[in-house]
Amino acid sequence: MISMKNLRIIVPILMLLAIVACNKEDQEFRMQPISNCVNDNFIFNPKTVKIAVLSDLHYMDPSLLRADGSAFQMYLMQDPKLLAESGAILKEILHKLLIEKPDLVLISGDLTKDGELISHKSLLKQLHILELNHIKVLVVPGNHDINNPDAKLFDGDNATPVATITADNFKSLYADYGYKTAIARDPNSLSYVSEPMKNLRILALDANEYYNNTYTYCVVAGNIKDATMEWAKKQLADAKAKGKTVIGMMHHGIVEHFMGESVIFPDYLVNNWADKADELMQAGLKVVFTGHFHANDATQRTMGNLSLVDVETGSPVIYHSPYRIINLVNNKLYIKTNHVEHITYPGLKGLSFDDYEKAFSLNGFEVQAKYMLMSPPYNVPEDVASQISPVFASAMLAHFAGDETITAETNAAIQAISEVSPDLANIIYGLYTDLPPADNDLVIDLN
Repeated sequence: MISMKNLRIIVPILMLLAIVACNKEDQEFRMQPISNCVNDNFIFNPKTVKIAVLSDLHYMDPSLLRADGSAFQMYLMQDPKLLAESGAILKEILHKLLIEKPDLVLISGDLTKDGELISHKSLLKQLHILELNHIKVLVVPGNHDINNPDAKLFDGDNATPVATITADNFKSLYADYGYKTAIARDPNSLSYVSEPMKNLRILALDANEYYNNTYTYCVVAGNIKDATMEWAKKQLADAKAKGKTVIGMMHHGIVEHFMGESVIFPDYLVNNWADKADELMQAGLKVVFTGHFHANDATQRTMGNLSLVDVETGSPVIYHSPYRIINLVNNKLYIKTNHVEHITYPGLKGLSFDDYEKAFSLNGFEVQAKYMLMSPPYNVPEDVASQISPVFASAMLAHFAGDETITAETNAAIQAISEVSPDLANIIYGLYTDLPPADNDLVIDLN
């Protein structure tokens, strides 16, 4: 996820308008199982499989916000997300999933705010609701989930460190969510292969660098180790030999989602992304579900008659709060994007959730863009930065929503910006450049 802590290479996003303490009712969220679902052994219709995809939940246990104050607000300035609302958002997503009744749920990392043990344990209680309703859940870690120095409790002006978890802890805690029943596990990472149903395998890749975290810095970048790549290629070869369909899942992106992403935001793609994508593509992988950048976007890399589609799912604690519902029919993925439209939360100030999130995002994009413009290498005067930042904010909002379009009016505004900074204009154009395929609703042929 994007953070002001990485301003040396990225533009941070979003700024919270108002935060209030989380509703106590979210501390121990409970939901009764729905009857008449699929059976306990997760044996599904081999012809049609319904899959839900989530990413970047960033769930924060309510107990970590003992009292709102300068400490929490300073954190949100550096890394703004709807953290206090995360419990209410997750509750609504679970409610929607229980109605949808998918056979399988994939969550592609950043399960928690900052890897707090208490957030992991609280999240597991809520994921268990899906298990009780016979919905299989598979997870992979994100850069926030393990060995994170930002695991803290906020109490007014104070931020106190709390317990985080190790990689071994993650594997144990989420044993029922991929690791215990994996048919193969990589000894060099938290990558694994699951076969949740006949003839379908999930290749869950761990490219996080939590082993390089320090007491003051959590690594944002990702890297697929050479040994892990060799392991993954062997798994793909085995699946191909046995006629299994493979769907990939990982936290970091592996294909550029807009022009210049690898230069402007390199930490949101795995290291040597093009080579890694080509290796996996040549080994037979056709689709991978990712997250990390918080945009709802899909992009494709081709090599001859081979292709790899990177389907990034946005974060529910960021504007539009997306999640994906997929029907796998005759080896084709019919992907549809849904959104959280309502939450039960006391701090919405009478606004709809959509309006609340949109105001939150636009304000944050403008503030962060202005900060960047007034800093090196741009050094734009404040009055000019104030004029440019709304254009940048609209571009970020468009990219996060997916299926970007650019109006003549916006194009004229960007042209005016190019007179101040051609580089910045190119960044904004890049965000509006919607690379194929479609972002929100699309079909991917795995045959």
